[in-house]
Amino acid sequence: MKLVSLSQVSHLLYPGVTLAWSVRDANGTLLLAKGHVLADERAVQTLLDRGMFIDAAEIAAAAAANRANAPKDESMSGRWSGLENRLGTLLKSSTEPNFLQKVRESVVSIAALADGNVDLLIFLILRHDYKRVANYSVVHALHSAALCSLLTRRLGWPEPKRYSVLGAALTMNISMLELQNNLAIRTLKPSDAERQVIAEHPTVSATMLRDAGLADVDWLTTVEQHHERRDGKGYPLGLTDSTEMSRLLNFVDTFTAKHSPRAGRTPQPAHRAARDLFTHSGGDPLAALVIKEFGIYPPGCYVRLASGEVAIVVQRGASANAPIVAAITNKNGDSLTQPVRRDTSTPANAIAATVAEELIRVRVSVDRLYDQKTNR
Repeated sequence: MKLVSLSQVSHLLYPGVTLAWSVRDANGTLLLAKGHVLADERAVQTLLDRGMFIDAAEIAAAAAANRANAPKDESMSGRWSGLENRLGTLLKSSTEPNFLQKVRESVVSIAALADGNVDLLIFLILRHDYKRVANYSVVHALHSAALCSLLTRRLGWPEPKRYSVLGAALTMNISMLELQNNLAIRTLKPSDAERQVIAEHPTVSATMLRDAGLADVDWLTTVEQHHERRDGKGYPLGLTDSTEMSRLLNFVDTFTAKHSPRAGRTPQPAHRAARDLFTHSGGDPLAALVIKEFGIYPPGCYVRLASGEVAIVVQRGASANAPIVAAITNKNGDSLTQPVRRDTSTPANAIAATVAEELIRVRVSVDRLYDQKTNR
């Protein structure tokens, strides 16, 4: 029996949860059987403080059972939309009894998406319909958490650490959600009172999480420091030594804001936003990860091929400049009845240029683009 610390699954422990595995002491002696219900936050914290253990095989079995029981008939885009809808209500209810439990459940769902079709997830982030800008705060939180999940996966961070930064991404702005939405739909600059709210929101959001019962130090610290910068020009404290998790979230927060349109401001293309982020970070390796994850032509990017066809990138290729695309028009600009896959590593289908989104007149649903039956 291989025992691992209970702290590795602390993100799955909350009041009212039914244990999916047995809890043991350092010698493997059974203390709490699988199926035991943790009554309250004190019971959860007592387990963690006592340094209990679980069988690694039981963790793997529980994870496999969760995957087996996941709905098979719902598309990834459907699960993504469902997450956005649920978060729209959840993030505004931090005083509700099950708030943290539901945030943790959302974190697990986002991590599962990132462990699936990464190209599709990037596509869903970049091709979001920002006409619904009044929901900006929720979309920004979801996109930030999803990107954090992709980057922490690339970094190989252990699950508890990944989940803490995802939780921070979802909740970093819970104290100013409405203000975020208002600023996204208006061209006026923030008032002095609004600037004060913005300056204080990392601290206030962390306080709201503590009041909700959150005891995850990494999560709380990441929220408190997600606007700090190494040059000391961040806020609220002007720190120069913020944590690695905080720096990662800062870069993700900045990147997602850059490629998201707001009233009076057009979005930057993802590849340009990533490049600017890296430059302004002083070459920070964590900022470089965004470029590595998205590539030169990320899924969701519109391009013109050497053939004259206009296509949309659907999959990163073996090399950064040769992704797999789906042609949506012929060389004359006429829309195709069905998207056709093209490999841009071949000279005839090589990418000649990117195409601005506002010039695209043909719209194709994500489910059609990622349907396995799409012509190749």
